[in-house]
Amino acid sequence: MDLDTFKSKLNIRLGDSDNFAFTDDEKEEMLVEAMEDPYITESRVDATLTYSQGTFEYEIPEELSTVKDVYIKYGTTADPETMALPYDIVGNAEDGRFLRFKKGSEAIPDGQTIYLRGNYKFLTTDTIDDPRLQNYILNLAQLNAMDGVGIKKILKFVKNDTSISEILALRDQLERKVARHRASIPREFQAG
Repeated sequence: MDLDTFKSKLNIRLGDSDNFAFTDDEKEEMLVEAMEDPYITESRVDATLTYSQGTFEYEIPEELSTVKDVYIKYGTTADPETMALPYDIVGNAEDGRFLRFKKGSEAIPDGQTIYLRGNYKFLTTDTIDDPRLQNYILNLAQLNAMDGVGIKKILKFVKNDTSISEILALRDQLERKVARHRASIPREFQAG
């Protein structure tokens, strides 16, 4: 699902396709805020780097926002093994992030694949296919809409037959939904 599809789904959930309660820009901002939530990530393994004797620094691919483990595959049939050698992750997102091996990395055979395990933090320009993340984003955006209602001083558009306690009960229900969807997102130790 891309941002436009999310906006279309949010319109349905809010019952606001006519932009009566929120403008199109406000809805987009709600979705952007939801997509920037730290839980909107995907675990990934990158195998694009190759070790070269004498090279101690390797640029981390953009497909990884964080690096949790570094593996090397010794031999042709062995499974990748966690790096026992010391390394650092240096740099920043703007200038580039690098994997820097410390003393002792000379023991790595030349030409071996370096495996990086970490997370990719989705951007608002990405398409998100995981239904758990999709539901989490939409419920979080709905919760952001409820916050927007408060900011717009609730009674500006709420009909007289809706009470503040009903609005607060709906907000509480949305908070529970967000918590439920957050709990369904796999963690590092869970199988997909």
